Amino acid sequence: MTNAFEDIGRTVSGSDVQLHTVGPLTSANRLDAGSRILIAPTDANALKTRLREELLMQAQARLPITYASLAESMVGSGATGVIRDVLEQLMDDDAGEGQPLLAAVAVKALEPGLPAPWFFRKAEDMGLFDGDPADLEAYAFHAREFYRAIHLHSVNGQGSGTLPSVLQHADR
Repeated sequence: MTNAFEDIGRTVSGSDVQLHTVGPLTSANRLDAGSRILIAPTDANALKTRLREELLMQAQARLPITYASLAESMVGSGATGVIRDVLEQLMDDDAGEGQPLLAAVAVKALEPGLPAPWFFRKAEDMGLFDGDPADLEAYAFHAREFYRAIHLHSVNGQGSGTLPSVLQHADR
């Protein structure tokens, strides 16, 4: 477990869930055998599977998680570039299956609640977003994808019905 000097915030642990508060964001991290198991960045499939599991857990908890927290828990601190690459792969997978972008659960620490500009550029390249990553369209797109992800995964791993009409996108 990290201490307050190594990580901004505080950590509260239970038997298999660790709550970690960083400013206004909270993450719910399941611990493996009482400690984090780091995955080598070269083991891409294991990292992708573990990252999806972590994001699903966050969506079930209805909580965003920062890129830095994901990197630290997956491959060690300072590996946000590795996490970004895998998040982009997950975006491709989700879009290809017509699913919400689970990567929307991951956000920047410095601008709580929003993903990094690359998230919006990737979504634009995939034909899902059209706008400026710093404009109102970005906030709306992210809110819709975040809500769709938590809606699909928050009730015992199953969706709980249809989205409110204001959150449905005509193309998806």
